[in-house]
Amino acid sequence: ERGFWSMTYCLYMMKSIFSVSTMVFVMLSASLAGCFGDDDSSMEGYTGPIDLVVYYDATSGQIEQSWNGNTPTQSEGVTLTFDFASTSSSAGDITTLFVDPDDGSDRVEQAASDSGDVSYTWMTHGLFFVDLGAIDSDGNEHSIMIKVRIDMHIVRTDSPSGSHTMTFDATTDCTDGDPQPNRLTVSSEATNSGNGNPFAGGNSDVSWTLTNGAGDEVDSGQGNLGNGQSQTWDSTTMNVVPGDWTLSVEVTQGDDVSVNNEVTITYVEGSESGINPRPV
Repeated sequence: ERGFWSMTYCLYMMKSIFSVSTMVFVMLSASLAGCFGDDDSSMEGYTGPIDLVVYYDATSGQIEQSWNGNTPTQSEGVTLTFDFASTSSSAGDITTLFVDPDDGSDRVEQAASDSGDVSYTWMTHGLFFVDLGAIDSDGNEHSIMIKVRIDMHIVRTDSPSGSHTMTFDATTDCTDGDPQPNRLTVSSEATNSGNGNPFAGGNSDVSWTLTNGAGDEVDSGQGNLGNGQSQTWDSTTMNVVPGDWTLSVEVTQGDDVSVNNEVTITYVEGSESGINPRPV
């Protein structure tokens, strides 16, 4: 009899423990649901009628700018093309295709009946979060986001004079202002032309100063050029401060000096989305 009551007590205790454990589990599950969200669809992705299929062969490029003194001679942006031809909707026809470039410009919209390709040309540098999307005849809209990396290369040539100053904007053009460029490189070649006269003048003292967008001196260098000689000064800056940067080349004595400057503003290579070419 004692064994019977002992077994009954044990079963009662096990049932009580199980009930408490179940309650704890339910409470824990409820708290976790609050952490991860109550809407399961947020983890399932888009469930609407548009099957958005976009192909693209490139997601990065480099703008090329050329200047002769203060006069621009060339400005070649980066044009990327996005192929929406395979996009469809179960609710109707695809009527509109669009690209939102994230550079402050309005999104580019195009009638799907005109072409399945939508192109856009970036003229400013940045790591852009670009929306690619479509709208169907029932008013449904769906888009995806990809990252596009646009670097910039600037070449400026200044004819012989006493001193030279070049200003360029290192601020990203992304609408949210982030991220800033990862690297800024400068290569400046100064040439003591001697005014074309091999017997003219003596040596020229030249100094370079690079100032960032906050007005702080970042780097500097000096050189001494004999008649007809050239010297190149190179500088690299990481984690670039936004704003207008200034490269000053000062000639303190001697002949007039011509300068050829190259500035490259770059973002982290590989930070852009991978390509998605149309299958062959």
